[in-house]
Amino acid sequence: MAKFSEAIKKTLIHEGGYVNDPDDAGGETNFGISKRSYPNVDIKNLTLAGAKDIYRRDYWERLRADEITHQQVADELFDTAVNMGVRTATKLIQMALDVHPDGVLGNITLSTLNKSDAEKTLLKFKLAKIARYTNLANKRPSNRKYLRGWINRTLGA
Repeated sequence: MAKFSEAIKKTLIHEGGYVNDPDDAGGETNFGISKRSYPNVDIKNLTLAGAKDIYRRDYWERLRADEITHQQVADELFDTAVNMGVRTATKLIQMALDVHPDGVLGNITLSTLNKSDAEKTLLKFKLAKIARYTNLANKRPSNRKYLRGWINRTLGA
């Protein structure tokens, strides 16, 4: 089964320290935790341990990622949830699996995911992510500056 300790290492490579980019829809962020999503958290003084607690509780556990058999799939799904939100990440993996995309990672999605060919699932999932990122950049011009980074993150570059 997948391990949070492995997934968080990879995600934190992309989610560095404190940033307050006026073009970022999430607003002020630290370790990828945004003020918009966590208005009651002191983002500037958030510790790494505090960020990991949030990630485990609000992302990893909601994704039921401990129950995913392929670590690489769990890593990618978790990282996507951190970057796009749990519901969107779940819908994208459901589309990759040809499961009705309701945004809830339930027993059917989990079972289908664990029985799937991990490489094929990851490829379809990454293509769906790139399409979503491209759409976001086209809808909101200020997002265009992030597109290359989002794609590189998806491709593991």
